[in-house]
Amino acid sequence: MTDLKINIKSISNKKNKIKTTVIPCDDSITDIRELLTEIVKYCVKTYNERMESSEILNVFTREQIEDRAQSGKVSFGVIYGENKADIVKATENALEAFSDGIVALFVDDKRIENIDEKIDIKNIGSLTFIKLTMLAGRMW
Repeated sequence: MTDLKINIKSISNKKNKIKTTVIPCDDSITDIRELLTEIVKYCVKTYNERMESSEILNVFTREQIEDRAQSGKVSFGVIYGENKADIVKATENALEAFSDGIVALFVDDKRIENIDEKIDIKNIGSLTFIKLTMLAGRMW
């Protein structure tokens, strides 16, 4: 297993900070498709575990409240839905979003656009995902 650093942009408008999370990844990953599949598998697992946990009290610092207020929503991370995330659908969605260019992936500051590009998981310093947003208005 290799620990993989993933950069995540904070939602806050007040501060443009990037948080880093570390997830375990299988050393046998050889291309971007396998990497995305492994990351989705980890995210679905942690989401479903958080959904099952009965964490009732979550205390925020003043800074966390201000950051969340800047984004327009102060929430406690409670998952109100009853359905668990489906790993197959989540994986299909992530692969499609990458292929369609909705999500940009940077491996050590180099943009990766080919889903079948080969990688050496042990030599990756960090990954950065950026969700791209269309800025065009409606067309009539």
